[in-house]
Formats: sequence, structure tokens, C-alpha cells
Amino acid sequence: MTRLHASDSDSMLIFDFDGVLLNSVVEMSITAYNTVTDDLATAPDDLPGNAAALFVTNRYHVQPAGDAINLMAWCVENAGLPGNHRLDPAEYRAIRESSDVPLKERTVRFFAARKRLVAHDPDQWRSLNTVYQPVWDEMMGLDAEGIVILTNKNREATVTLCHHFGLAVRPENVYSGDHGTTKIENLEAIQARFGRERYGFVDDSIGNLEELDAHFNADESCLELMLASWGYIGPDDHALARRAGYAILDQAGLIARIASRKGVGMESP
Repeated sequence: MTRLHASDSDSMLIFDFDGVLLNSVVEMSITAYNTVTDDLATAPDDLPGNAAALFVTNRYHVQPAGDAINLMAWCVENAGLPGNHRLDPAEYRAIRESSDVPLKERTVRFFAARKRLVAHDPDQWRSLNTVYQPVWDEMMGLDAEGIVILTNKNREATVTLCHHFGLAVRPENVYSGDHGTTKIENLEAIQARFGRERYGFVDDSIGNLEELDAHFNADESCLELMLASWGYIGPDDHALARRAGYAILDQAGLIARIASRKGVGMESP
């Protein structure tokens, strides 16, 4: 196994979860639907019309989990549209901002609906998720203490799915969206805990990368930002990433980043 040391001077590589390591878009669509309707759907066919397909098509717009509720409400109302109908950024912003319910409250509701689904049928819930290969197998070659996940997902679901698919992540290394905690707040906690001068973060959301860039790299660059091109990517995201100077990685590129750290700041017992 490969071991990472938090005291070393090299940059720490941090991973988003959904859209980078795990494909959860089907599960997320069902959980969002159950949150909106207070139903207990367990499969995409339980959703009306093209609601599930519309959510999958437009999933890349969503950043915090609570905003998935707004998107799904729109999908249900417009379930008669073709499943590949894509919202432009302005349309999505209007939908996102249409709710009178605070984001943190929506996030709590979303995670509660996920918990209901897990309690109702844990095997079905797990089956709605798949891992991205081959990057998942590469991650399984790392020691648990070397895996740090920064995600808008709730910690319990993240850890459960990691362990289900064989990735021995430690719960304390999962910085999650519980209680509406933002990625900025969680990355500040990572900085305080590990004390590195530089960090690298890979995410499939250009919006997340832009927010982190503005916050952490305003005065001096301490955070390298990378866009995962196999995740929930919008049609303009590559151009936006190039304009901002972010690396655009395919899975082979991320695997190379992981492998490059095996000789620097790591040791193999």
C-alpha cells in the first residue's frame, strides 16, 4: 500500500466524490424526487414522464445538494419535455433562486430523504451507484490515511459507499456537506488540520472550482484546481476551465497525478 504523510512539503491531492470517484446521478435524481414529493421512489421508472432524464441532463448545474431539490421540482413540472432538454445557465440560476427555503434547510431535507431510501431498501440504494473505472482501482492502491475526500455529499453515504465498493477511506478524512457546510469551509478545515503550503483538488464542477479559486488563490496561489472531464460536465465547462487556467484531466491524467506522488511524500511499507 502507498502511504501519504501530512507533514511533507509536497502538495496534498484532494478528491471530490460524486462525478469524480462515484457516479451517483441516478440515486441523486431519485432522492431529489423523494424530497420534492415526500414519496419513496426506488428506481428511475418511478418518476413521471422524462423527469429522471431531465435531471440527469442538467445535473452538472447543481453544486450543493440542496439545490438538487429546485432542479427536480422543475423536472417534475416539465416532465413532458424531451429528456435531453438542457437549461442554459441563466435559466438554471432562476430555478435555483426560486425557493424561499434556505439552502441549508433544503440540504438537510435532501439528506433526510436519502436516509429514508437507505433504510427502506439499502441494497437497492447501493445498486443505484457505480464507481468510475479505472480511477477507482487506482485509489484502492492507496493507504486509507492518504485518501482525503472533499464533497457536498453527506459523510454517512460517502463512507458507506466507499466501503461497499472496497475503498478503505477513514470517516475523519471525508469533509462533507452535512449541516450545509460548504467546500470553502471544509477546505479551510483541511488546511488547519494538515498544514500544507499547497493543495491540489480535482472536481467535476466548474462552479466549485471557480468558488475555491476566488477564495484561496486571491492573494497567492496555494490551490491547484483540476477539472475531471468524465463527471457531470456542461457544454461550456472545458472552455471555462481553459480560460481560468485549470488542468482538464481524463481518468488517465488523474491516475498519473496519483502515481506521481508515490515517490514524493509517500512510502511503501
